[in-house]
Amino acid sequence: MPQDNLTLLRDEYIQSLKVRNRAKRTIEARTFMLEKFFDHLQSCQVDRVNAISKGIILDYQTELYQTINKRGQPNSVSYQNSMLSAVKAFLRFLKEHDYIARNPSLDIPYAKVPKTLPRGILTKIEARRIIDTPDTGCALGYRDRTIMEVLYTTGIRKQELNNLNLSDVDYHDGFLRIDQGKGRKDRIVPLGRIACRYLENYIKSVRPELNKDPYNNALFLSTRGNRLSKNIVWELVKKYAKQAKIKKNISPHTFRHSCATAMLKNKADIRAVQELLGHESLESTQVYTRVTIGDLKEVHRRCHPREKEKD
Repeated sequence: MPQDNLTLLRDEYIQSLKVRNRAKRTIEARTFMLEKFFDHLQSCQVDRVNAISKGIILDYQTELYQTINKRGQPNSVSYQNSMLSAVKAFLRFLKEHDYIARNPSLDIPYAKVPKTLPRGILTKIEARRIIDTPDTGCALGYRDRTIMEVLYTTGIRKQELNNLNLSDVDYHDGFLRIDQGKGRKDRIVPLGRIACRYLENYIKSVRPELNKDPYNNALFLSTRGNRLSKNIVWELVKKYAKQAKIKKNISPHTFRHSCATAMLKNKADIRAVQELLGHESLESTQVYTRVTIGDLKEVHRRCHPREKEKD
């Protein structure tokens, strides 16, 4: 195989990801990202792997920073770093397989990611208002109420909820199995007693009304009896938040943020919350400690001298 053929080398790298059993979405993302990098190489008239220099990669990093995306906004820092990460992984593969003598991306640093706080955290009352909104007198309303109970009690991701099967639910002992979550990691998460009650009623009485295929194992079903489409949970959460007159920007991930924040506020161990959310890094969980400001306000009220003065 010609060692300078970039397309063949890219294909070999993608094949190595498949051999290492990387997730399908990871492989698709890496393929897309490398296509963007190859577009940059073509604009620089680089068609040989040994012609990829540190300067070319730095130019690409600058291009990612300066590009305006389809929403008319600059690319986020996390997006820029993800694109650079794909390039670094590809060049690292080439170096490990002796296709290049030196990895030109080795000492190129990532952009510093700003420490932002999750927005739109729901209070206990706001979460209850949204969850109480569906009409549980009809099958779809009861399904939607059950979905939001599960999102709030477990903090699982939207796609993890979409992937749930009947066999993943244990409402007797109060557990939910997340099969192949983010990073293709399985985990078990606890179910609250209210969510268990809704799940039991949904599975026994409501789901049979929606189900049209006895071999369909999906937990949550659409009106046609199929597994929920990619965006339906996002749409229903938006709909019920609007009906509940919640002004915050609400999405399924808001329930995840709100679950984690509420648990930490109520003195949950941060590593337990990390396990619940399926975070690989504790740093991802620690962001929620910065939004639980209630205790800090109480300390401020008790200890700041100005708070002890009368108007």
